Amino acid sequence: MEQTSITAVFDHPSAARDAEAALAGADLGISAVHVLPGESEEVVRRQRMTSPNEIPRAVVPPDVGGAVGFTLGFLGGGFFGLLLGSGALNIMGREPAMAAGPFLSALIGAVVLGLAGAFAGYVFNAPLPALDPAPEHGDARRKLTIVSADVPAERQGEVLELLERFGPSSVGAWRRVDGSWLPA
Repeated sequence: MEQTSITAVFDHPSAARDAEAALAGADLGISAVHVLPGESEEVVRRQRMTSPNEIPRAVVPPDVGGAVGFTLGFLGGGFFGLLLGSGALNIMGREPAMAAGPFLSALIGAVVLGLAGAFAGYVFNAPLPALDPAPEHGDARRKLTIVSADVPAERQGEVLELLERFGPSSVGAWRRVDGSWLPA
């Protein structure tokens, strides 16, 4: 038996649910009825939670992250420079720091690692680019709900009539012929 897939697009989810109930209640030989909710907040939230690229990564605001990074880098770099300049660390390359002296070595280490920490703290807490367009307010944003039904080809007209009663914004019928979908 040849099947036809009929798809109706509704502006209101309640009309789509009514059409689904009418299709399920009618004895038209429908093998499957699917309702695909529009871009409701729940669907968008679920998509955001499943995508690893959209996880909010800010632990603190970026300016606070930069300040904390600078403070930690400044203190750590100053201490490291002080140890290196005084010769307390026995590592290769300490001779130039020892020649500059503990104070100048501590100052250079504090400034360099402080700026690096500020940069890292800011970048780590900076917000990611918005992947979704900004939501529109009011009635300008349409939330479409789609109802799809697989029906026998000979009952296509009856199903189209039934769906038209609920006021869809568009209705389409597709028939599978030799592995390809063609408009019915």
